[in-house]
Amino acid sequence: MRLGRYAPWLWLFPAGALLIPFFLIPLCVVVRDSFYREDPVRFLIPDFTFANYARVLGDRYYLTVFGNTLLIALVISVIALIIAVPFAQYVARSTGKQRALLLWIIYLPLYVSVIMRAFGWMVITADSGLINSTLMSLRLIGQPIKLLFEVEGMTLAMLHRYLPLMIIPIVTTLQKLDRDLLKASANLGGSRWYGWRRIVLPMAIPGMVGGTQLVFAGVLSDYVLPSLTGTTRFPMVAPVIFYEAATNGAWATASAMGTLVLVVVALFLIISSLAVRRLMPWQRAVQ
Repeated sequence: MRLGRYAPWLWLFPAGALLIPFFLIPLCVVVRDSFYREDPVRFLIPDFTFANYARVLGDRYYLTVFGNTLLIALVISVIALIIAVPFAQYVARSTGKQRALLLWIIYLPLYVSVIMRAFGWMVITADSGLINSTLMSLRLIGQPIKLLFEVEGMTLAMLHRYLPLMIIPIVTTLQKLDRDLLKASANLGGSRWYGWRRIVLPMAIPGMVGGTQLVFAGVLSDYVLPSLTGTTRFPMVAPVIFYEAATNGAWATASAMGTLVLVVVALFLIISSLAVRRLMPWQRAVQ
């Protein structure tokens, strides 16, 4: 009887066995180190000080780094959302082999190593790469556009990496849409735009918010693409954290920056979840 009472918790044991030692404990160590004092010889001295946070939040360079990262995360999230919504709706409407092909196109980039994708985009965005060669062959430009090791090229590479994470949740939510609702709306005189705005869009909101959360958090913590395709003139958080810890030996400063990133992600997740409840008031009635 007692075993049946605690049986649901036993299913959480495998996940807990992975999350606690490999995620929760390192996270607590990072938060702890963010309050330690730095020392040129011992690296870290146990203490409880907010000096590292004051240094990060009071330095114009670090504020610029956070501003750059937040800007790129916001831009990529918005662009990915604009692209994903109509594409996800088309995938949800498709059937049979067409849907299988479209889903394969979505999932395929996730199976490729991010390193390989980064080098692929380095080839595509080079001065003699696919983009510039195509534009010059069409006589749209007279000389190559500088994309490689620039913000524009990095944005394209990151958009390609995180776009599937925006599409998949929206497809999942739109697949639950009852097509009879759209037929009923049309029979009652509703236009196609009215049906999309009043039926399809509300159904897609949870997927849109979930996809935005995944993309925003992923871009905010991305290290590989900013390092390989970005530029030092536009520093991002993750490479700067690595540089502070590995090159400067400033572990406390790096820990403070990492903790601030976690706080930003947590606040974004909470605010977006509250926004879903406000945009979908009928969920409160169900609860």
